[in-house]
Amino acid sequence: MRRMHGLAGLLMILVAATAPWMADQAAAGWLSRIVRGAGETSGGATLGKAGKLGLGLGALDNAAAHVAALPKLGKGAALAAHITPEGHWKFANREGQVFTAATPDELARVGATLAPEAQAGEKLALYLSEDTVFANRAALKDLPDTADLHVVVDKSAYRLRRGATLADVVAEVRPNIALTLTDRALFEEAIHRLARPLNRSDIRVLALETGGPRNLSSVPRFDPATKAALVDQVDPSALENALAGLKGQTAVISGRVEGGTLKFRPSKGPEQSLDIAALVQSAEAADVNLVVIGAGASHQPGGRNWLWQRVAVAGLDDALQRATFADFLASLGDGASELMLKASPGSHGRVVLSATPQSTSTLPLGDTLGEWMGEITGHVAVKSVEVFARDSERERELDSRIIPGIPSGIQIAYLSAAVLGVLSLPVLLRWWSRIWPQERREEYAGRVGFYAAKTARWLAFIMFFLPAAGIPAFAWTCLLMLRDTITAPFRALGWLRARLTQPRA
Repeated sequence: MRRMHGLAGLLMILVAATAPWMADQAAAGWLSRIVRGAGETSGGATLGKAGKLGLGLGALDNAAAHVAALPKLGKGAALAAHITPEGHWKFANREGQVFTAATPDELARVGATLAPEAQAGEKLALYLSEDTVFANRAALKDLPDTADLHVVVDKSAYRLRRGATLADVVAEVRPNIALTLTDRALFEEAIHRLARPLNRSDIRVLALETGGPRNLSSVPRFDPATKAALVDQVDPSALENALAGLKGQTAVISGRVEGGTLKFRPSKGPEQSLDIAALVQSAEAADVNLVVIGAGASHQPGGRNWLWQRVAVAGLDDALQRATFADFLASLGDGASELMLKASPGSHGRVVLSATPQSTSTLPLGDTLGEWMGEITGHVAVKSVEVFARDSERERELDSRIIPGIPSGIQIAYLSAAVLGVLSLPVLLRWWSRIWPQERREEYAGRVGFYAAKTARWLAFIMFFLPAAGIPAFAWTCLLMLRDTITAPFRALGWLRARLTQPRA
């Protein structure tokens, strides 16, 4: 018991020792905010040193840290940039020097001041904060037309492509994927989805076949040679209920999209249709990410056309081998088109990504021609992609689970209470001995029954009682420590008095 009190006392001493340092850090935070605010509100061009990068630059922090981590450019220079609420531009170079400019003349001196090593006429690469791009996009017109613009999100940067108007600015996520900048929260949701690793065993390509299986297994089937997941056939009339077997996974379906309807043609029989809105609701209820590929034909993947060629969505087989979801979408486009992505809010806890190929071909591919080409080649062209997925908050909650199926909040509370119970083990053991006294060997006819009872007792203690009583036991332990601390001087005086009054032999 005294040993546990000593451990808890050591923890309290550490907290007390670090309290002044925490106070100093809080004061430093207030001071840095005051200094930063003064710097942003003062007019005219100023040049200063930020000190250690990542501290004291406010909204410029993330962009400045990204610039500092970039390799040195052979030509030109890279600078971090941010527009303050007062309309002043702040720039930082890789060495941490900060330049504040409020007029066009001062903006013209940014390169010479922060990047004197760059030759005249060489381009500047400006890495902008998210606040600049989403809250003050109109200020982008102040920047040189020749500058390469990027937006920094977390630890990544995405090149910005300027259009005819500021509303036409898009971010290049991949060489053939562009993302519209409609809303900061939706942009971050889209980036989170695109950057997620692609778990091939969780991507299930479905083929709608009349008379096919009415249920889907939770584990995909794999080709023995290529190790790739095989196409799962499912009866379209049972699709909404069958999605329950894919909980936590991603279902990919394809067909010809007409308004809110998905047209599909099974390998046998006439063309049929499904309501996309009802399908999305079923996917949400089953906690399934849904990818709807709008194709140039209604043929289903994995089947055969009239020339006995295997039907496949163009680029889908290659997309399933990619590392991230962005690479997955990039593979669905061909070399002559670019996917233009737009994020929009879905229902609670969901986000919708819409991707449309921006073809550079001068020959339009109509529905009839696309159907005919699919019949001849067996490859169906992609005309649109709709992704109905869980949002980042939900994904992070699922990723943080140690045991699938149990919310992470419950798991964290359980483990935290168990840790507090370990710190209060002497108290818990006394309480537990009163609730479930120890077994006695003479009470059992054999050794097997005796040890089975002991095992059950300890399992119940570890699995249930330790986390259930951990918090009150820790509170009681702290009260006992407080009592011992308060009474320590009196006990010391009593011991000293006893020693002084003890008669000598």
